[in-house]
Amino acid sequence: MPQRVYNNVEGHRLLDTVAGTQRVVEDVTKVGLPTLKHPTTELKNIAGMAMDVNMPTDTHLEAADYTIYHNNGVNGRYLSTPGKHFDEFRTVRQRYNNATGEIEHESVKYRLTGTHVETQKGDIETGSPYGSTDKYSLLRYEEEVDGEVVTIVDAMAGILKWNGVEFTDVVESMLN
Repeated sequence: MPQRVYNNVEGHRLLDTVAGTQRVVEDVTKVGLPTLKHPTTELKNIAGMAMDVNMPTDTHLEAADYTIYHNNGVNGRYLSTPGKHFDEFRTVRQRYNNATGEIEHESVKYRLTGTHVETQKGDIETGSPYGSTDKYSLLRYEEEVDGEVVTIVDAMAGILKWNGVEFTDVVESMLN
């Protein structure tokens, strides 16, 4: 019987590495993961087609970014350091096992490499945390669920891999 996954996050932790120094960043309220979008080519007015179609290019992605929202807690100030950041966002989420009727947990890790683009310093309001938002241009994205890497996107190495299938290999093998 299939297991149902409920995406309610039970806990999370951010590890940020800049210039070889890794820090646990406290009081991270949210991480905005990147949108992975394939560029498309519009097929118009082709004989026999009933409508135009946006055909995706499976071997490329458009530029993407990710965002870290935080309340300037311990080590939060390092998130705005210019240059390359290696961020690992660890989460634990609930899973309901239909077969056993038990609530379980699973580990989900996101490893993001990006270059710092901007810091929104936030608003100052009495009685509210002083939050900031840092944005990064994505260079590498890796998603791991319960120890299994399910997605790798590496812009510089030319890797697009989902569920063990590398989509850039097909083109590369045909060019050899």
